[in-house]
Amino acid sequence: MKILSCAAAFCLAATPAFANAHLTKSSPVNGAKIKSPHHIALTFSEALEPAFSGALLLDADGRNLTGEPVKVSGRMMTLSPGPLDPGPYTVSWHSVGHEGKRLEGRIQFTVRP
Repeated sequence: MKILSCAAAFCLAATPAFANAHLTKSSPVNGAKIKSPHHIALTFSEALEPAFSGALLLDADGRNLTGEPVKVSGRMMTLSPGPLDPGPYTVSWHSVGHEGKRLEGRIQFTVRP
């Protein structure tokens, strides 16, 4: 029984080491049909390493429309694009948390007329 208790304690103590900075929320949400957003906000499960995390806003042709530099602070990443024309857009992001593992992902949204 003592061995089981020690093994359980070890597993619980080691769990945070396996955590990654994964996307937990976005505004706009994936698949949204919205008016042109003033800001695009991505929230992650843990604090990001600003030097190794970022995002791009891409139009339907794959052109970078990111605008101002992406702000990375704590668990948040914020893009401030200029006015967007109607059509589909993709936010391609990459995150690195304190454990150093890089994750990548995308959200898509459509700007309606």
